This record gives sequence, C-alpha cells and structure tokens, in this order.
Amino acid sequence: MGTIEKRGKNSWRIGTQVQTENGWEWVRDTIHLPGTMSEAKQRKEAEKALARLIVDVEEGRAKPTSAKSYTVAAFAEYWMEQHVKPNLAANTYKNYRHFLDARILPMLGNVPLKKLTPTMLTEWVNQVRESPRRTTALPDEKLAHPRRPSEEARRAKAKPKDAPLSPRTVRHYYDTMDAMLDKAVQWDILRKNPMEKVDRPAAKKARVHYLTEERAVELLRCLHDEPNMCYRAAVLLALLCGLRLGEVGALRLSDVDWEHCTIDIGHALKYTPETGNFEGDPKTEAGERLISLPAGMMAVLHETRAYQEDAAATVGDVWVGEGWIVHAWNGAQLHHDTPSKWFRRFADAHGFEGVRFHDLRHTHATILLANNIDAVAVTTRMGHADASVTLRIYAHALRRRDEDAAQAAQGLLDRAQLGEELGDKKE
Repeated sequence: MGTIEKRGKNSWRIGTQVQTENGWEWVRDTIHLPGTMSEAKQRKEAEKALARLIVDVEEGRAKPTSAKSYTVAAFAEYWMEQHVKPNLAANTYKNYRHFLDARILPMLGNVPLKKLTPTMLTEWVNQVRESPRRTTALPDEKLAHPRRPSEEARRAKAKPKDAPLSPRTVRHYYDTMDAMLDKAVQWDILRKNPMEKVDRPAAKKARVHYLTEERAVELLRCLHDEPNMCYRAAVLLALLCGLRLGEVGALRLSDVDWEHCTIDIGHALKYTPETGNFEGDPKTEAGERLISLPAGMMAVLHETRAYQEDAAATVGDVWVGEGWIVHAWNGAQLHHDTPSKWFRRFADAHGFEGVRFHDLRHTHATILLANNIDAVAVTTRMGHADASVTLRIYAHALRRRDEDAAQAAQGLLDRAQLGEELGDKKE
C-alpha cells in the first residue's frame, strides 16, 4: 500500500508505510520526470517508482525518514550533493561551500540536526556577527610578482583583518542555513525549520557606484588612446551596452548581427576554483536578450573582426581563437576576471581610482534613466527580470528626472505670473 502525490510541475512524491518499534512510519521519495512527458505518463512512471520503493522497503534497502539521523555536517554534505549541485549554478555551489566551511560547520557541524533550536541558532548568528574577517589574499612571500603600488594602496585602505563581518555577509550566512533547513523540512527530515524563529540580520542595501556623464566622457577620451583593442571593446560593451563581466567574456563575433547592428547575449563566462572557466547561462532568464549597438561600438567590432582575420592568416597554427570578441594575444579565451583586472589598472592610471568594471554597467543604466529612456526599455537592455528591479537598483538616477518635473511645475507658476502681468497692463 502506498501513496502518490503530485508535488510540482514535473515532480511526484511517493511513499509507503512500514511498522517499526515506534509504530507505523513513512518511507518517502521524490522523483523528477521530464517535462516532455504527459501527466498521465508521469503518473505511470510514479506508480513504477512506488512499486520499486515498496520492494526496497521489504528487502531493507529503504528505511523510514525518522531512521535517518543527521548531524548538521552530514546533512550539509547530503544537501550539497543532492540539491545544490544538480539544481543550482556553479557559483551558488561555490558560495554555499564557502559559508559552510568557514563558519557553519566549524561552529555547528557536530550538532544533530534535530537538536537545533531557535536559541542555539540565534547564538550562532551572533557568533558569526562578531567573528573576524578572513582574507584570501596570498602573503607577500608567496606572490609570483610584487604587488603594484595602486594595489598596495587599496590594501592599506581596506578594513583590518580583525574587523567584524559586514551585515550583508552575516545575512548570507543566515540565508545559507535557512535554505538548507528548509530543504530538510521538504524532505521530511525535520518537522519545522528552527530558523523561522530566528531574526534575519538587518543589512543596508548595497550602494550603487557609477560615473556621472561628464566623468564617463572623460573615461572614453582616455580609452581612445588604449592600444589593446580587446580591452577597449570590453570596456565599451559594459559602458555603452550595460553588459556584465561574464557576458562580455562569452561573446563571439558570431553573436553580432552585422546588418541590423545588434548583439545576442545568450551565455556568460563563469569561474570556480574547481572547474576553472566555463560557459553557462546568464545570471537570470531575462539575461538572454538581443540589444542594439551604437555606431561607435559597431566600429570597434568591425576593427576586431578585421584584426582577427589578419592575425589568423599571419600566425597560422599559433592562432587558436574561436572568434571571441575579447581574447588573448593568440585568440584564446581570457580568464573570466582578466578584463576586470586590466580595467582596474587602467582606471588607477587615469584618475578613476576605485572605479570597478561592474560600475560601468551601473553607469550605463544610470545615464539611460536620467535621460528619460523608458524604464521597461532599460530593464530589457540590462537583462533584469522586471522594471521594478531596475527602478529599485537605480532609484538615484530618477533624481534628475524629478528635478525636471519640478521645473515643469515651475513653468505653470511662470505662466500664471505672466498672465497676471498681462492683466495688469490691460487695466
């Protein structure tokens, strides 16, 4: 005897009961089926899976949920392998791995999952809040090359290693634990998530950094003399088109529609220490988009195409390029972060200290909104899920439009005053 429940669009939960010393207990499993299957076909597959589960229970291969006794560390590994790794992005996996290894498992790893309480987790959050920062920077003696003066200056201005974590980082730890325990509830390992009774740490919204239009023009003038055409293209794709760093790194010349002056954003170059560079989907579904290119951007892309054709013909087998717009000297794909590191050096050398590559994307959106470009159009260009996201991130850009609104209102007063003066003259 068993049960079959439809749990989602293409997922089903199957279950059967077994008698134990504690009474009748459930043995359950969740199966995921291809979306191409009809619901009737999916149900038949679920019935087959249930039959196999019943046999496994009878032969002792499957046990009741209550028999699974996890510590936080054991369940964390199970969660990472069974849920995070197959379902979430590699960068998300990397971030969860960091939070687990840094301050979740060292502090709570040996605690039985079912012994976690709201008070215990509240104390843990406070421990995380008070714990000192950790640096991933290599010590000087392990560096292949000495640090540049600008990098040393940034390190000198950075917060000391013993400073507490930022509120946003503390919130990331909270969210990681909360997500993991939510899955334990969904899998019937816990009845309730104890994090529900733990206050989520407060954190201010990250401040958006951007260049004013005047400073953006200055940067473009400095960039005009940059001899490396690939780096020039990278900066222009971010500043004039609003692309993310990973989107820039994944672009090929074949993504350009040379006749209609558009470019297709369909991939992003990503990186984790375990995998190295790899191509994945953009950050969101809306990140897959087709955007129009200004004439100046098209001119740079034409130069890039001509250069690659000449270089490939000249160097022969040494050229290993596959049409990457931003590439190494031999046409190979660059490391994910290389354009960002180059831009930091360029910015420091030309009076734009502290400006990051991602700030160019922020600058693009800010200038568009400040110049009365429709928010929906900006949302599409930036690859955001909806206009509310765009307006929330770039609310500062609407300040100039608000000033224009005030001027329009003043126009009513000016016209009213003019009417009074004309009336006075008639009298």
